[in-house]
Amino acid sequence: MLEESAPLQVGKEEIFSTEQGFKEVINGVYLQMGTQDMYGRDLSYGMLSVLGRSYDTTIKPELGELYYQAAQYNFQNGSVRSVMSNIWKTSYSSIANINYMLENMESHKALFTGNNYNTIKGEGLGLRAFLHFELLRLYAPSPAASGLTALAIPYMTKFSPYAVASSTTGVVLDSCIADLKNAEALLSETDMNTSRFSVWAAKGLLARLYLYKGDNVSALQYAKALINSGKFPLATATSDFLFSKEYLFSLYTFQNNIGLLYKTVFNTKAPLGLSVNGQTALFVTGAGSATADWRKSFVDPATGSTFSGTLIQPRKFVNSATTNNYITPLIRMTEMYYIAAECAAGNNDLGYATDLMDTVRVHRNLAKYTLASLPADSLNTEIKKEYQKEFLGEGQAFYYFKRKNLPISALPFTRVPVVAGASYVFVRPE
Repeated sequence: MLEESAPLQVGKEEIFSTEQGFKEVINGVYLQMGTQDMYGRDLSYGMLSVLGRSYDTTIKPELGELYYQAAQYNFQNGSVRSVMSNIWKTSYSSIANINYMLENMESHKALFTGNNYNTIKGEGLGLRAFLHFELLRLYAPSPAASGLTALAIPYMTKFSPYAVASSTTGVVLDSCIADLKNAEALLSETDMNTSRFSVWAAKGLLARLYLYKGDNVSALQYAKALINSGKFPLATATSDFLFSKEYLFSLYTFQNNIGLLYKTVFNTKAPLGLSVNGQTALFVTGAGSATADWRKSFVDPATGSTFSGTLIQPRKFVNSATTNNYITPLIRMTEMYYIAAECAAGNNDLGYATDLMDTVRVHRNLAKYTLASLPADSLNTEIKKEYQKEFLGEGQAFYYFKRKNLPISALPFTRVPVVAGASYVFVRPE
């Protein structure tokens, strides 16, 4: 059961008296999403990347209790549970404010100019679906583990002081789909501002969500539509370490202490990062390249962090630590290629799946595979490796491992044993 958080800290009459007030509610949600326990750290390069094995450093107690215990999947540890509790509360607080705003929009339509009513409403519905889907992926078992009928999380569509029961995984996913379809209809395809929830974010999230649900037909449909749109061509150079022009949805993190947050992960007494052997295993071994892969330079020893000597740390984060503004990627165009390739491989369309993977490789400065049509097991191996390389330090590898229900003890870069009964399911606050 869940009781909604208190809404906005200002009066309803004040905040909803102007169109700008509704925009400020949305801006407030983005600010909450950018905090330390959310995408400002622990749902990106912090705890979720520790769980997703983005770093291969030997985990020691000197790292700090949070990440030392998280590396062991010890979700009963007090520090780990505290972060999980904050993620839950912050997410539902944001959802409460979105619901409060959406309810008040209906009685204030006259305030909106141009297409702003549709834009703000679509953005609100999209963010509501995005946050619920994140909560589902964190606090409920995956469909691969427990099917669609397992109890999951509450899906909040109204602001209410009354407790709300959890819905099943299938109901939550269908509720997300309904919100995203409505958002897709409201948002304009001429709006290319992907630092806010746009129609492109809705389409990309639908592809991701359908894949999670096991509806590969719909996942492939949305992923292919985005690929064929030509709106987000893949990079042809490496001057932008984040490939930010490929973002379907990203988050500006405005924080005066952003550099300090990086240091809590990358400049501890036992800092997180990659060893030279870890970098080689990730980017070179197998179908990689000793020098070519642009993503390898993200963790290049010559240009990486000076925080910790010989450790190689994500260059894309370190360069951002000098500014208070950092763009956190939430949905990338390359994920659409991986989704389409996974679905195509499942349909035994191995040539098309290989072509999709080759397209990404070429735009990461790698040669195409030696075979025009890789076997299905090879494709699945390559897709897994791509999630590790492409989304290094972004948290997406954890979601991939959970979606596939891979044994936690078999995850890459595991330097400490996980606790008995380790689970992918986050602990809710009591």
